[in-house]
Amino acid sequence: MTLSILFHVNHLWGSGHYARIAAIANAVVDAGGAATILAGNTPLPGRLAPAVRLVELPPVRSPDATYARLVDANGEAPSAELWSKRQSVIDTALTEAAPDILATEAFPFGRRKLSAELLHLVAAAKARGAKIVASLRDLPTPPGDDRRLAECADRLRAHYDAVLVHGDPSVFGLNEIWPGEVPVPMRTTGYVVTPVPPTTEARSGVIVSAGGGGNAAPVLRMALAARLQGFLADEDWTLVTGPSAPGGLIEELTRIAPARTTLHCALPDLPQRIAKARLAIGRGGYNATVETLAAGSPLVVIPYAPPGEPEQAIRARRFAELGLLTALGETTLTPHALIHAAQHALAHPPPPETGLNTNGAAASAALLAEIASGG
Repeated sequence: MTLSILFHVNHLWGSGHYARIAAIANAVVDAGGAATILAGNTPLPGRLAPAVRLVELPPVRSPDATYARLVDANGEAPSAELWSKRQSVIDTALTEAAPDILATEAFPFGRRKLSAELLHLVAAAKARGAKIVASLRDLPTPPGDDRRLAECADRLRAHYDAVLVHGDPSVFGLNEIWPGEVPVPMRTTGYVVTPVPPTTEARSGVIVSAGGGGNAAPVLRMALAARLQGFLADEDWTLVTGPSAPGGLIEELTRIAPARTTLHCALPDLPQRIAKARLAIGRGGYNATVETLAAGSPLVVIPYAPPGEPEQAIRARRFAELGLLTALGETTLTPHALIHAAQHALAHPPPPETGLNTNGAAASAALLAEIASGG
């Protein structure tokens, strides 16, 4: 019997959760299994293998980085009809996939606003005999109080068979940022990256990508200001705003962009472009950071670190301490500071062997198969 995995993922602000699940689903089908993704927000283009089945739910997202509320595709509060439609699509997908494992991305460590939907799916999958696994990045967002820690532990204890942590314990331990109990088996996979074929071409060009969230503007504006001051003027510059960037940002930057500078909302081949770049500049999200390091590209990270969201700053600081990237705080972000940081990154590129375990996608697929078989 072919192993069947059903993934539920709903990125709300950035797009990293979807990119990570896409890479794991690709690895599942590469290993001979079947993978279905329930995508609760607009998927990133160019990330999925043809054999992965994608089921798109009516999208819901957060309009800002506070995650205080959810909105639909039109920016309105999701209606009861929308939630009912999502549940109907989920129920049909569950029946058709007949999964051996249901993997929920971030939940129950996060995605509390989707609890009703996810607990319904978890219960229905368990009733069909599926194992339940939580998929979690290396540094989850810490909860605001002990009550939420207890709630997460209770849901793990009641419903889950395992937690897959997509990180490297030699770099971070989960308890460094998540202080609560994890009362089910926890397996560390290594970092999940989208594999990029090696290239023998000389590196060229500058890629500035601020991830999929709406916090792109400060980085892109400052990078363009550095370019206008003549920094690496002999290189082609590519700026990627991300699908959730503020409206009008591309038009604003296009008006002042010099020659050899192009702007895009999204690029399906962004990992491949980063792998060939002379320099990469961006935020400190999980996927962009680890994929850039796996490709060996010199990297400047300006972490997005609003109150209550220390993940990017913690990751950037630790990777900088390991000599893998150059970190620059947003409070000190100026064109001069960015140029100085970029010069440092170019003079101190990551070593050919970073020491990071970036086999997380294949390891996740293998662990899911092991869990399904009772291991």
